[in-house]
Amino acid sequence: MAKIFVSAGESSGDLFASLLVRHVLSLRPGLEFCGIGGKNLAREGVKLLARSEELAVVGLWEVARRLPAVLRAFGRAKEALKDVDAVVLVDFPGFNLKLAGVAKRLGLPVFYYIAPQVWAWGASRMGQIAERVTKMAVVLPFEEPLFRKFGVDATFVGHPLLDVVKCHKSNLRDELGIEGSLVGLLPGSRTDEVRRHLPLFLEALDILRSKLPGTRGVVAAAEGVPKGTFRTAEGKGTPVLWGRTYEVISSCDLVLVASGTATLEATLLETPMVVVYRTSWASYSVARRLVKVPHIALPNLVAGRPVVPELIQSSASPESIAEEALKVLKDGGKRMRSELRTVREKLGEPGASERAAEHLLDMLDGPNFPRRPAGHL
Repeated sequence: MAKIFVSAGESSGDLFASLLVRHVLSLRPGLEFCGIGGKNLAREGVKLLARSEELAVVGLWEVARRLPAVLRAFGRAKEALKDVDAVVLVDFPGFNLKLAGVAKRLGLPVFYYIAPQVWAWGASRMGQIAERVTKMAVVLPFEEPLFRKFGVDATFVGHPLLDVVKCHKSNLRDELGIEGSLVGLLPGSRTDEVRRHLPLFLEALDILRSKLPGTRGVVAAAEGVPKGTFRTAEGKGTPVLWGRTYEVISSCDLVLVASGTATLEATLLETPMVVVYRTSWASYSVARRLVKVPHIALPNLVAGRPVVPELIQSSASPESIAEEALKVLKDGGKRMRSELRTVREKLGEPGASERAAEHLLDMLDGPNFPRRPAGHL
């Protein structure tokens, strides 16, 4: 039976990869998986050669600091590819596109689930993907025609968050003694992101409290981020909750959220938001010259127009964040909730992981799938 290498370098990728592996194994129980990931892939029986928590960084300086760990993981992955039959890559483009090149040289078929957002950088890397990737399952509706235009065998399968995100009927407000407006703070899933965003969010919250007395805040903390990173929030009397992200989002009138997967989670829960992103100036200077899309917030990209405010780099000051938040809170978020409902409808139907699993098995069953000698399969 075939052996498959799977690479997911971030917490969200680990979750989505684990759902894919689960559905693949339900359809083809004998397959063997090894690779790079976190607790979710480990729970599905994947033999991990490196942990995604060691690799989840963004920005030039941030990557430089983790370079030894990244290089070690890449070396292990390269060695492992010599003894597998196919490769499954999940997001994490800086690492995974290089790994796709190694797989290509070894003649291995490559299945890419959750496309790298290289379309944001223009056409320069699309040819590279077409050359290295055998089949791609994309999760944003506009990605299929974009990738197909450059010769990539891409299919829109819907977004796996539709199977994960559930509205939580919660007593969180009662638990925290909240009577006024409740603002959720979602500063990111990586330590560097939290360090950049949480102080901004807390200052913006202070401004909101001065304008709207009775307003309270609550932080949704991502697993894997050291608890000490949130000490400032706790010192200000703002509760920090672990493992309750959807409950926090569902209970809030508004969330201040770092750009990323959490913006789609808030979209699916129809919670109004202000999207913020700050990175190092070196990373921002490079990105500003290369990025070709008009928006960074995923709800705006899916809608094809601005439906949520997004504040980037120097425009993301506590004052500007509070100003945008006040606009939303004063109308109860009615307009934005309606817009988010429209975005949700564009994300497809539940069942993305099952559909992706079927496409992966189609690739493995295809006539061009290389077969190793008997005894290896």
